[in-house]
Amino acid sequence: MSLVIRPYVNAQDVEARVDIYNRSHVEDEDFVPAKVDETVRWDKQPGAEHTHRYIAELDGVPAGTASAVVEPEMPGTKGFMYGPSVVPEHRRKGVGSALARRVLDDLRARGMTQAEAEERDRPAATGFLQSLGFKVTRIFSFMLRRLDSPPEPPRLAADTDIGLAEPTDEVLKHIVAIENEAFKEHYNHSTLKLTDLQFMVKAVAEDGTVSHVRLARVAGEPVGYLWYGFDPTVVAHLKKNRGWLWDLGVLKPHRCHGIAGAMMVAAMHDLKRDGMDEVKLRVDDTNVTGARRLYEKLGFTLAYRSLSQVVDL
Repeated sequence: MSLVIRPYVNAQDVEARVDIYNRSHVEDEDFVPAKVDETVRWDKQPGAEHTHRYIAELDGVPAGTASAVVEPEMPGTKGFMYGPSVVPEHRRKGVGSALARRVLDDLRARGMTQAEAEERDRPAATGFLQSLGFKVTRIFSFMLRRLDSPPEPPRLAADTDIGLAEPTDEVLKHIVAIENEAFKEHYNHSTLKLTDLQFMVKAVAEDGTVSHVRLARVAGEPVGYLWYGFDPTVVAHLKKNRGWLWDLGVLKPHRCHGIAGAMMVAAMHDLKRDGMDEVKLRVDDTNVTGARRLYEKLGFTLAYRSLSQVVDL
């Protein structure tokens, strides 16, 4: 067989890329197929030019994809590899290894000295990355909680409010400021821009996702936020009424005062009213805030893990 790794061409390759992604992940727990129109929409997000994609062809037939990503707003010289995704019938033919080598060469050529990849904690994925020299540096947990009986909200100080907020530009500016300050010590923090968040809000709405925002204020000043909601397409495909807590941030001086927990409890009650039976979140097990302890206290339990692995270039 003739194996060719070539650059991805947006207008030409999007259907092949979506097809490869869907066929290569169909066995994953809770996998929801990607759609071409949504993929095209998200490919236009700010900074998309820093993502270089590659297609593997066997005898002219698309068999796999992978991406090399540089985050210009992230300090340091670490790039990211997404994939490789290889269709089942063409695995163990060197396709994934060839794609990975092209991605690592790409990152090296752009001045990166490390590459990071994150995959679900499974022997095949871990073994593949380790064969390329990757080593585990971080563990992320995906956690679930039933919403049969959400916990009671904690009592907050009289000057604290965690009300719902519309994603106006003013609210988005508050969230950008909070996130960039609250997450500056977190693993892989990349400075968030207002244009990034504005794009995300618009794209999520166009995807049909139902999203809510809680904005925490102390004495009228914004100090925290929580994004949460659910995707009706995902609910229909999985046949699970599942919501998500997507993004939570609280400024350091206002942590340990019940604000994060109160927003999460409020979100759980909101999602239950939306008809959700359970809620899911993702957490860095070694998060500097000790977030996982809070989630466990609120009744979340482990569903599965993913491993972040790094290789020197």
